[in-house]
Amino acid sequence: MATQSSADPLLEADDLKRQGNDAFRKGDIQSAVEGYTAALQSIPMNGGTGSSGKSNTKMMESTLFSNRAMCHLKIAETKGSSSNNSNDMQQSLKDCIEDCNSALDRLDLVGSDSSSSNNNNLRGKVLYRRAKALVTTSQTNVHSTDDDKEENLNAAAKDLLQLLSFDANNKEAAALLRAVRTLHGNMGGGLGRSRISRALDLLRGRMTNDTNNSITSRDGDKDMDNLTCLRVLQGSLAEESSSYADEIGKRGGVPLLLQIARRGIVSQSDNKKKQQQQHQSDIDSCRRDSLPPSVLAQIVEEEASSSSSSSSSSNNSKEGSVDVSVAAMALLIRLIVHWDNREATRYFASKIKEDGTVEDNVAVRAIDVPEVDASSVCRVAIAAFLWGSNGNTTTTTTIGDSRAPRAALDLLSAWTASDLEALDAASDACYAPSSSSSSSASGSSGKKQSHHKLRPEEIRNMKPRQVAAHRKREHEYKLNTMKRALQHIHTFCSEETGGLDAMLTCAAKTDDHRLRRELGLQIGRLVSVIEESDDVKKLVSKALGCSNWKIGHEDDNEAGATSLSTLTIEELDEEKDDDNSDGNEDELLVKMKRGQLTASLLLGKSDVGAWALKHGWSDENGVDELKQLIFSNDSRAMSIASELVSAASSVEKSRPLLATLVQEGTLEDLLIHPNADVRSGAASCAAKIGLASKALSEDDGEVMALLDIAIELLFEEDEGINEGDGKSNSKQKALEISKSLPRSVSSESTSMDRGIEVMTYIVSKTFVKEKIVAGYKPAGSPPDRKSAIDRLVEIGCAPNSGDAQMAFGLAGIFNLLAVSMETLRKEAFIGKEITKEQYDQLQALGKTEEEKDIDAKKDAKEEDTPAAVRERIRKLANANVPRAMVKLLEGSASDSTQEKLFEGMGRMASEHSVRGIMIQQGCLTTCLQLDKGEKPNEAEQKILRQARSCIAKLLVTTNPSILTVSQRSGSIGPLLKLVKDNDATDLMHFEALLSLTNLAGFSDETKSRVVAQKGIPTLSYAMFSEHEM
Repeated sequence: MATQSSADPLLEADDLKRQGNDAFRKGDIQSAVEGYTAALQSIPMNGGTGSSGKSNTKMMESTLFSNRAMCHLKIAETKGSSSNNSNDMQQSLKDCIEDCNSALDRLDLVGSDSSSSNNNNLRGKVLYRRAKALVTTSQTNVHSTDDDKEENLNAAAKDLLQLLSFDANNKEAAALLRAVRTLHGNMGGGLGRSRISRALDLLRGRMTNDTNNSITSRDGDKDMDNLTCLRVLQGSLAEESSSYADEIGKRGGVPLLLQIARRGIVSQSDNKKKQQQQHQSDIDSCRRDSLPPSVLAQIVEEEASSSSSSSSSSNNSKEGSVDVSVAAMALLIRLIVHWDNREATRYFASKIKEDGTVEDNVAVRAIDVPEVDASSVCRVAIAAFLWGSNGNTTTTTTIGDSRAPRAALDLLSAWTASDLEALDAASDACYAPSSSSSSSASGSSGKKQSHHKLRPEEIRNMKPRQVAAHRKREHEYKLNTMKRALQHIHTFCSEETGGLDAMLTCAAKTDDHRLRRELGLQIGRLVSVIEESDDVKKLVSKALGCSNWKIGHEDDNEAGATSLSTLTIEELDEEKDDDNSDGNEDELLVKMKRGQLTASLLLGKSDVGAWALKHGWSDENGVDELKQLIFSNDSRAMSIASELVSAASSVEKSRPLLATLVQEGTLEDLLIHPNADVRSGAASCAAKIGLASKALSEDDGEVMALLDIAIELLFEEDEGINEGDGKSNSKQKALEISKSLPRSVSSESTSMDRGIEVMTYIVSKTFVKEKIVAGYKPAGSPPDRKSAIDRLVEIGCAPNSGDAQMAFGLAGIFNLLAVSMETLRKEAFIGKEITKEQYDQLQALGKTEEEKDIDAKKDAKEEDTPAAVRERIRKLANANVPRAMVKLLEGSASDSTQEKLFEGMGRMASEHSVRGIMIQQGCLTTCLQLDKGEKPNEAEQKILRQARSCIAKLLVTTNPSILTVSQRSGSIGPLLKLVKDNDATDLMHFEALLSLTNLAGFSDETKSRVVAQKGIPTLSYAMFSEHEM
């Protein structure tokens, strides 16, 4: 050892450093570490005088720390070759990182008078050594979590990027950075993985520290709460990457979720403690590298059982139970989506050769996604539909929480979907109510493209045989998915599984009328997939209480045999009923379930629904049991009866069965019921039955009474009503409903849907149109209540009105108000081989003079002159109907609704005096913003044509100076496209040319725009084309 020198405190340190360097070169790494350590200890605490002396001291310390870090890194590499020295290796890596940190701290304190090149040279060495130690730690430390590994890799990448910023030619640093990125990618790193890990770590930590019977946050508001963590898992899975499902499985996510479910619901009784111990044993035996659907099914089943047995527990515990189950069902949906997407990818992976043959033995990257088995889906859905009922077979129990049944509806939609688009829709429906964690999944408004769909540019690059081969393969794929969907539907709805019965039980027991309608529509959708009506009858006959599904067949011989076999089967069934579980059910509940099933059949398979009402329901006793539901004084039973009569009145075959109910006043109890949803169904039935009757439909008084009912339904509220003088006339009692002020518009109102539905039936009559646009109010309405047209506009302008079920009805009403029946008849003959006038002449040939006189009087009564239509359009514009149509278009994704709205706009734009008002209310801007992509289908092309025609009508006489620059320039392109549209009418072409003339004459800017849009060839083509105008 050198002696200490009082003249220069760094001399001894420098001598010790040289000794350490010599030992390192000889391979004696441990002696080198000791030498560098002694050198550091020899430097006084405040060594050096002046700024230069202090800088030299800090540089010496930094050099010594850097050299010692290199020694620790060498030691770690040596010990890494033996698994017995893993702990020593990690300690050496830790010492290396600490020495690098110390070296960098000293370098940061070095003054500016120090050589910049020397500083950067040393800093580069330290950064590289620390990065290498961090990478080695992330690869070798078996005790670190994935988040720790990712943090180390991120830190290493940061060091290397900083090094390369001042030493871009450092090949070793660049190579190590590439290795870091490769490791990071192999981990599935990124925001999604970090969110999953963070959420699982938070949940796991709270479970570990939980000493009570609930889960609490360790860091208060700093961390996410438990529900947010679960939603983070949902949101990560919703990002359309199957790797996230794998990540949750590999990180032990399912056992953790199962453990959370148990800890949240377990009581402290001895039996519950034993059950908890058994559950924990089951959790420990779960595979950690997958997401078993059976485990998710177990979660939902036990949560549903617990919810029904813990009616005395607090709302919070029940709420958490539902949230966990909904999360489990969401995970099942994502598994279904990922599995189907993987199968589609595999199916279409093989490329098609130019001769139309398919390549063989194409390797597809395997994605480990478990297939969701039928048993798990059925168990989950049934448990969710019966949430809180615990198998109780009386009407006294209710389905309390509607979140679980709604999640089950989404799950069933995904599992029985026949194509990937339907799967995506079910997935979006499941995640739509979620928080921001899932916004990435459901926030996009565009249509999702399936894996097997070809892009337009791909089709253009393919040979005809390739396109034909792909179309054939696509057709085969659709057939296979449809076949699988049918298998799933039959499995779920079968008597052995009990899925259909669970849905009917849920509909009968829930107090949520909206949920009941959703269940009915879902059942209708399921049966509509089945092509053959006889197959549907076989499937539902038992649930309907029908002893022979062939009952009601028209063939006399078969009917005779059917009657005989029916009697025999009934006798046998009577003996079986003693042991049948249905015999233990509440009699009213059985009738409610059969009524709900009949209503669903009418919605999804109308011919089977009519058969069920007349023949299938309780062996031709359906109408009698329907009356019993109406007179039951049970709100749920009467709600089902209301749904049924409303659905049946829309089907021609079932209307005669309801006509007697209307005439007898049987619907009276429904029409005066305090629940608006019950009243609206009965009112809708009365309206449709009345209009189906020729005598009633031609009676102006009857039609006005139906208009009054429709308007009252638009203002309905779920309040009690005054039964008045107790008159038995059902129509009068329907008008005795509450005349309270209109509430805020909501798309969740069933009464509003029904009111618009009734109005669409009667608005075709001329005198009804005149009444509505004139601001009609029913007699006895409060003075400050809005008129019918103002209420319709208010509903149309409500937020999200375009997505509501009533949007198409509103569009139809606005459309009919702006046109005459004569015009509609003429339009119906466009493109036909016969004109409207020729058709009328042919019809007149077969009529007597008396019949001709009657028709002439009827036509005179219904005469709707062009002047009257123009006046109605002016009133509609002043009532802000164009603004309502714009609002409906903003939120509508339905092609049929958009078609009606643009058609209605075009009709209104035919009246020149309202064009300015329409532009002010946003019609022109909405038409210009319409976009249907590069390759619109036939329906979308028709919508585009109507929107462009509306632009043409609006700009024929409008002064271009009142338009904005973007409106003037943006209109030229659509107008030129309309001129080139071969399917457009001559009138459309003529109006488009007039509008282009109007715009081009305004300024040189618009002329240049026409030229830039290649308008000269288009105009030349139109100039020399043969057409009437």
